[in-house]
Amino acid sequence: MTDHSHAELAHKGDPSLDRLLFFSDGVFAIAITLLSIELHIPHGWDGTFAGLVRDGWPMFGAFLISFAVIGVLWNAHRRAFLRMTRFTNGVFVLNLGLLAGIALIPFATQLLYVNGPRGEAVVIYLSLVSTIGLMQGLVYGHAAFIADAIRPRQHWMMRLSAFVMQSFMPGLCSGVTLLFIGFLYGQVGLGVVALFAVALAAVIAFRIVANRRFGRAVPA
Repeated sequence: MTDHSHAELAHKGDPSLDRLLFFSDGVFAIAITLLSIELHIPHGWDGTFAGLVRDGWPMFGAFLISFAVIGVLWNAHRRAFLRMTRFTNGVFVLNLGLLAGIALIPFATQLLYVNGPRGEAVVIYLSLVSTIGLMQGLVYGHAAFIADAIRPRQHWMMRLSAFVMQSFMPGLCSGVTLLFIGFLYGQVGLGVVALFAVALAAVIAFRIVANRRFGRAVPA
């Protein structure tokens, strides 16, 4: 299915589903904007660019990571909803849980602004992003397996691999990034980074294998 603009979607399919998508887009847009509100000049900044980078890198790094996380989650959300054919109460409830997590990302990012990529701030941040990923996977999984509202219908292995990707990629990608930064500063062991990297590679490999073997639509 090709992408469509909001104007086109408003005249096709289930209007309730379109409205849910528009509402969700608004939450994503507000969250990604709020990330910049807590950016501030580092205490004791000497007025130089080098000093800004030296003193403010945890803050700007956290901003960039969260900006990318919200952007990737929004794109995955958009693509999943463009393939849905109708509104269901299950998708609505699960999507509200997803949006609650998205709304909390600016707060979790503030923890990284203050503490940098170390300590319990990283654990809290990664727990939130992982939960959001799981909720996004459940939204897709409910639509694909329970409501049968995804078109074109694909082999169950393709649907399963899409569920796994949506559920675990956000947490794993964020984990590899933050933990690798922590490793560079001697705060995280290499084994932990390697564990996340192996898990990420396994998820990607599963999707590639499923796509090669079962990547064709099946009759509705």
